[in-house]
Amino acid sequence: MSTTIGASLTITGEIISQEDVTIHGRVNGQIRMQEGALLVAPKGHVDADVQGVRLTIHGTVAGQIAASERIELTSTADVTGTITASTIVLQDGATFNGLIEMTRDKGAKAVNKPKLVAVEPVAKAS
Repeated sequence: MSTTIGASLTITGEIISQEDVTIHGRVNGQIRMQEGALLVAPKGHVDADVQGVRLTIHGTVAGQIAASERIELTSTADVTGTITASTIVLQDGATFNGLIEMTRDKGAKAVNKPKLVAVEPVAKAS
């Protein structure tokens, strides 16, 4: 099963899900994915703290983002905040401002002695 938040929909509050969620609209508040994957579509906008298993971001996200397995920022992603996971993928073209915390063990909780890496924006060559 999966849930889709449409482009014209704005949700303010807390989302708790045990199935895949795709966000085309806007979410403000908190997202907790107990199971399943979260996908923020290219036009999706999330201003929330996010906890999940697998997160793929094509759109805009601001907040504390943690995944027990993997976070992927695609080439269209625009992310501000702290991202925490054992596997973090930043594709060429992704925009990220914040801190990366990488856990040592796959599936480990985000609070287990993360390695902090500061990331500075890089000017794109013309």
